[in-house]
Amino acid sequence: MKNKKGFTLFTPSANEGSNGVYTERSEANGFSLIELLIVVSILGILAVAGLGNYISSLGKSQDARRKSDLSTISKALESYYNDKGVYPDSTGVDDLCNPLEPKNCYLKTTPKDPNDTDYCYVLGSTNGAGQSFQLYAKLDRADDPSSGGPYTACGVGTWTYGVASTNATP
Repeated sequence: MKNKKGFTLFTPSANEGSNGVYTERSEANGFSLIELLIVVSILGILAVAGLGNYISSLGKSQDARRKSDLSTISKALESYYNDKGVYPDSTGVDDLCNPLEPKNCYLKTTPKDPNDTDYCYVLGSTNGAGQSFQLYAKLDRADDPSSGGPYTACGVGTWTYGVASTNATP
């Protein structure tokens, strides 16, 4: 006897010794191997595309942070120059934020590259010692429109982005 769901119902005979109802599935429900492979391959393609977009946006955001960091350091250096008449020897906190003069703190913490490396700072001597500076960073994306260079400075490879004081060029 068949019911609407595709099961065949059996009733035990008297000599089987059981009072229950046995069911046997007569139709196979579920996914075939081909259907599963298609779904898995589509999910794989979507994952690869999403990962590519994620890596690209991560590179863009890290490059934007590098540019922002150099702008922040540059503004602090310009403020220092306006007060003291020379640029500091380094961009370290010791040079830009004297704990004995809290009102003359130009930069409380020196930003670091997202890869936890220092930016390149070059103190120049245009029109005298300490009268110019250049700051450099390495951008992840070579196709960035603001990338320049390659700049060679600080003795550690090449840099792809730079900013400088108003009387110098990167």
